[in-house]
Amino acid sequence: MIKFKDDIMDKKINEFISQYKNKNKKRFDINTLENFIKDSYRGQSRYLSNGGYERFYNEIIKLKNKDKIKEIKSSNYNGLNPPLKNRWEIVFKEEKANWDSSKILQYSDCLDFGYYVNNLSYQTELEWEYIENIYEFLKSKDSREWASVEERSLELFYDEKFLINRKDGLKGKYGILNRLKLDYNDLKMKKYGEMFIYWNRGVKEPKNIIILENHSTFFSYKRIAEEGRSILGNSADILIYGEGKKIENSFSFIEEIANIENIQVLYFGDIDSEGFGIYYRLKERYSNIDIRIQKNAYINLLSICNRDYPLGNQEKRPIHLSFFIEEMGDKLDKKNLEKLQYVWDRNLRIPQELINYEYLLRVI
Repeated sequence: MIKFKDDIMDKKINEFISQYKNKNKKRFDINTLENFIKDSYRGQSRYLSNGGYERFYNEIIKLKNKDKIKEIKSSNYNGLNPPLKNRWEIVFKEEKANWDSSKILQYSDCLDFGYYVNNLSYQTELEWEYIENIYEFLKSKDSREWASVEERSLELFYDEKFLINRKDGLKGKYGILNRLKLDYNDLKMKKYGEMFIYWNRGVKEPKNIIILENHSTFFSYKRIAEEGRSILGNSADILIYGEGKKIENSFSFIEEIANIENIQVLYFGDIDSEGFGIYYRLKERYSNIDIRIQKNAYINLLSICNRDYPLGNQEKRPIHLSFFIEEMGDKLDKKNLEKLQYVWDRNLRIPQELINYEYLLRVI
């Protein structure tokens, strides 16, 4: 079997047919469809390298053999080899309800079947089995405990990953919750964040937390904190290793180790576009938590840097810089502001690893 560079032709043909169906159009021109496919490949060259007309012909014949489309016999041929009729018709098959209407009525006290009534093709045997599982759960919901998404998925759909990382929405195979207008709360399940690496100084109710973007700085801070000292003017009950951007997702785990209503979180990362972006998105995503910049750490980092470090291939977003400057406030004097602008304008960065254990000992 020939392997093509980009295996999208069959999908694009089906997409074209679906568009016509949605507009209640039955008939189409074969040249219109072929031009649609060429546009999908962004030109004749890629179309040809992925099978061209020969493959297009085979895909059309497959659909014809499956009774998805049929040629209009009175139309002329397209003049190509092998030939196809110029005009085709989409076959609309009458759909029949497959589920027991009395059962639907019975289960309607907990579930909304509106989508299934209007989309009969989703009335499959397996979908009904899932719905029965969901219904039984909802009837006993008050006596059930909360579970992870994976645990509940295994219980209801026999697959712990059924609801994880599925992006096919309402009409897809895994969109059953959307079709029933249910959410995670309805099924008493929670998507737990990935755990982050952290150090706790031994307190049961932590209040002061510092997130470090990088591994080395986390351990330098930890050594100071273990000695019972403050870190650049800030005490820490918990230190978190953010692992770069990973913290943006894993930070939800904070609810497992602290009361988020009683904590203040400081963030310290590299002085570069990526570091600023991580802080910006943390503030945006976890707006219910008091997250701030560790200002003294950034002032020290700006002060001790005496050479240029290339930025690399990071994407620069001015809004991240502006937000950082705003968060620093009066702490950022004219000299440091000019240095920060110099670093930004010349595509440079300042790595936070300059604040190492020896430096911290000197400034304590």
